[in-house]
Amino acid sequence: MKKLFALTLFAFLLNISVFSQEKIYFDENWEKTTQDKMEYYRQTEPKGKLILIKDYYKDGTLQMEGLASDATPQSEVYDGKVTWYTREGKTLSFSTYSKGKQVGPTQSFDAKGRLLEDVTYSKDGSFTGKTFTYKDIENFVYFNSATVYESPEVYKMIIYDDDIKGIRYETSTDKAGNSETKYYGDKGKSIGSYSSTSTNNGVIVEYYYNPMKVSKIEKYKNGSIVESTIFGENGKVLQEEKKNKKDGYKTTYDESGKKIGNLIYKLSSEGEYLTPYEGEDYQLSYNFLQFSTIEVYKNGSRILNKEFNETGKLFSEKTLKDDAVQEIKYYNDNGSLKSSIIYKDGLPYSGTLYETNLEEQYKDGVLIHSKVFSETGKIQSEKKFNAAKNTYESTIYNDKGSILYTYIQSLNEDSSFSAQIVQYINGKPANKSVIKNEIIQSGKIKFKTDYVTKEIERSGKWIILKVYDANGKLVQDSKISAESEQDDTNYSKQTSITEDILLSSNL
Repeated sequence: MKKLFALTLFAFLLNISVFSQEKIYFDENWEKTTQDKMEYYRQTEPKGKLILIKDYYKDGTLQMEGLASDATPQSEVYDGKVTWYTREGKTLSFSTYSKGKQVGPTQSFDAKGRLLEDVTYSKDGSFTGKTFTYKDIENFVYFNSATVYESPEVYKMIIYDDDIKGIRYETSTDKAGNSETKYYGDKGKSIGSYSSTSTNNGVIVEYYYNPMKVSKIEKYKNGSIVESTIFGENGKVLQEEKKNKKDGYKTTYDESGKKIGNLIYKLSSEGEYLTPYEGEDYQLSYNFLQFSTIEVYKNGSRILNKEFNETGKLFSEKTLKDDAVQEIKYYNDNGSLKSSIIYKDGLPYSGTLYETNLEEQYKDGVLIHSKVFSETGKIQSEKKFNAAKNTYESTIYNDKGSILYTYIQSLNEDSSFSAQIVQYINGKPANKSVIKNEIIQSGKIKFKTDYVTKEIERSGKWIILKVYDANGKLVQDSKISAESEQDDTNYSKQTSITEDILLSSNL
């Protein structure tokens, strides 16, 4: 009898030993795999009524350990404290569970061992505690933050530099979603606050980061900005603005503190609001590092507008009279004159005009040459005036610089697109078509939209429309009455051809 009991006990212990040595292998996504492809592996063993789970990195370093009532991969039901570790053996995080539900304290740490989360969960799913983020200049994070939770709905977030009691701002949110932000300057001195429940009055502050400094202070009264101060990174005032019910001013300084401009505000002729009246209005870029525009006013009229590029170089200088443009001068980065254009009756008349991705040349009020460029500077299209034929000859290019379309338009063309088009495929003329008021009159054309490619062909009184999906599969083959497409009341035209469609096509 004793011998039988001993054999039974030995078999039971052997089963436990074998069970504890069982390994499950996982790939990098924690999907089950074979030993030769594994990145992690798991060993389990019974601990009373629970199961102790231990996960390991490929090299045998412990990755996680914790108790569970069910150790099924991807469906574990944890019970108690579960801890995760880095490859170096440091604690990465731990959480506490009760029957698979997160209840109790949880903490997590970053690669440097700094606390990221220190939160306690309740049975109802709510939590209290703190979370943190830290400066990481390499990843473009320029400030620290700490969020203190009284509950998931009631919390305070603090954005700070190095000292959480120093320069900072902190936003408190209540259960109703209302918020109040308090702003602090050097050494934690209070500047003011702004509340979502009292948006008509208060203070809003903006900051530079790395290191944190005040960049702008705005004071609100009855919903309007009554005082604004902008500071340079050196702490000196760049611009100060004050307004009251009757008048106001804006004064601008250079980085050394020298006054360079002053603008006076006066009530509008209707007496409803303040408008620029006399002096120089300096507008700073979004980061306050350079000027974006300077506008000069005299007796309430704008007489000069200067625009600067993203590097702070003067780009254009616009002269105005009675708010109508008279002349625009354009400059190179070295300050030399690039071109100029004269206006008549508010329209370009003679010279070269530059706008975003656009260059236009005018002579005696007629556009004689224009170019459109992509964001990378490659030419997308150009249009030339043929004086002998009184027509425009246009060319559209693809991203590689190859010709897609050429077309001819009458100078006296109305607002609807009409043209004689030649389409090129692989650099050679392929299709010809005539378009009048956006409707094909003869020939065939093919173009690409955002989602499909259309092939449109005129056949007598009919328009043949073929539509191909992104994979080149024919998804529509229709025969449409040309008369119905030319009906101006038809707002669902399928075969309209516009200049914008050709410009956006990239076959």
